[in-house]
Amino acid sequence: MNGRAFSLRVFPRSEREVAVAVQQALTSNAANKEPEHREVVRAWGLPLHAVMDQVLETLRRAGFKASELSPRRKEPFNLDESAGVRLALLLMAVKPLSKHQRIEEVAGGVRSLSDEEAYYWYSKCADRRAGRRAQHALRVMFSAE
Repeated sequence: MNGRAFSLRVFPRSEREVAVAVQQALTSNAANKEPEHREVVRAWGLPLHAVMDQVLETLRRAGFKASELSPRRKEPFNLDESAGVRLALLLMAVKPLSKHQRIEEVAGGVRSLSDEEAYYWYSKCADRRAGRRAQHALRVMFSAE
């Protein structure tokens, strides 16, 4: 895939609140056509706030300023494949959680994964049929329920 394999889109929820969605580019046969994207995960509220430091770090590494993440942002943040995989995996893992301590444990576990482990878990968690069970397994691996 090219350097724009993933994107992070921002959706306003209020004047100060945002939701974010990680989208993965689908392969396109047309050379001049922008690839279509499929939404992998969308997050907001406590889970997003709890991992915002990792979201902002991902954006900084991709060459963006933290201040660019705002409810008024219209353009997506383009991410390379590795950053997109890690960010999507992180958001999939913490999205359904409501206990701050558990969110931190799971986020720390996802951060500690090697690249190979992150790609493995992403492939399992992003699967449309069995993804929820894989996401649950990932959360249990890093934090007891």
